[in-house]
Amino acid sequence: MCVIAYVQMNIFGIIILYFFWRNQRQAGVTSLDDKLFNGILIAVIVEEVMDGGQWLLERAQFPGSYLLQVLCYSLGHAIAPAITCLWAMYCDVRTHMDERGLARRVPLYIVPIALNTLLLVVNLFTPLVFHIDEAHVYHRDRYFFVYSLCMYLYALVSLLMVIRRAMQRDSSPERTEYRYMALFIIPPLLAGLLQWMYYGLSVIWTSVVLSIIMVYVNVLSRQISTDPLTGLNNRRKLNRFLDTKIRSAEADETMFLMVLDADGFKTINDTYGHAAGDRALVVIADILKDLCADQNCFLARLGGDEFVILGMDREDFSPDQMINRLDGAVAAFNAHTTEPFRLSLSIGWARFDPARMNHADALLIAADQDMYRVKTGKLVRATVTAGISLSAHGRTGEPEQED
Repeated sequence: MCVIAYVQMNIFGIIILYFFWRNQRQAGVTSLDDKLFNGILIAVIVEEVMDGGQWLLERAQFPGSYLLQVLCYSLGHAIAPAITCLWAMYCDVRTHMDERGLARRVPLYIVPIALNTLLLVVNLFTPLVFHIDEAHVYHRDRYFFVYSLCMYLYALVSLLMVIRRAMQRDSSPERTEYRYMALFIIPPLLAGLLQWMYYGLSVIWTSVVLSIIMVYVNVLSRQISTDPLTGLNNRRKLNRFLDTKIRSAEADETMFLMVLDADGFKTINDTYGHAAGDRALVVIADILKDLCADQNCFLARLGGDEFVILGMDREDFSPDQMINRLDGAVAAFNAHTTEPFRLSLSIGWARFDPARMNHADALLIAADQDMYRVKTGKLVRATVTAGISLSAHGRTGEPEQED
């Protein structure tokens, strides 16, 4: 009866995770963190199948049952650390927002998995991690702790990353998101402790499914409020966040909103194609992420080629300082890029005025108007400069008249 109950829990978990995975596929998610989450879903589904097979084959006596048992346990012991590794990488990319940095750290993430896999291969010939006795009953061996250590090492790394990031953020929505990520580890941790105390109990993968359900709700919420191209917050999230800020006691004259518009973006699209235009938007978003990483700013893409920075004016982080840093970062990109296009930003900003601004649109409109003032000034200067250049060319280009 116990075996049937465990297998039913495995089947229930597989069904839930399959629907989550199918929903992710239909949503067409393309960001790295969503791909990692999809990988976690698939890996846990396979692990649930292996776990169910282990229970069904326990004490089974038919030709090939021993080999099937060894296969189920070997694959199960190989996939379990891979799941926690994928989760650690998911937490890495969600906390650091740096896909290239994660790519550099991947070899470090793989080392414990490689060691565990090597032990499992050797275990096929010499029992080190586990063995199956003549009665087809599973037993742990002296190096089983390596398998457990791999899983808990990844769990600890991911937990430390999200706790550290949560402590650095002042924004309540962001802290809540990181709390959910930290809580992912708790149910499997408690389940693992119970299984260690009561040998033969198997509830860890059911607890993982519960954790995934909890995180998936948060993932869906983030997908609804995130721009898929740049990974920044979208207009919906900006409006909700700004409304919350304005209605809270946090809003005062130190809060500012900055609107950035990519100059000549249509020309980039028309000249180099929409793929180049998308790359230009991603470059701008990456510049914003890099400059605002430690400044507790709220970043969003308004739509098209417009971006928003919401921050607090401090002695070490004023709007003017931010504009200078942005101009410097754009100039550095233009000087070193191999892209065919060059970037230029028109930046306007407005400070929050509690007496005049009682809703989000008022602050956004004020910043938008300032941005258009800057953009118009650029166009006027460019027109005047072009006119002077043409006039100069006309004077110097005329042939001298003979006497």
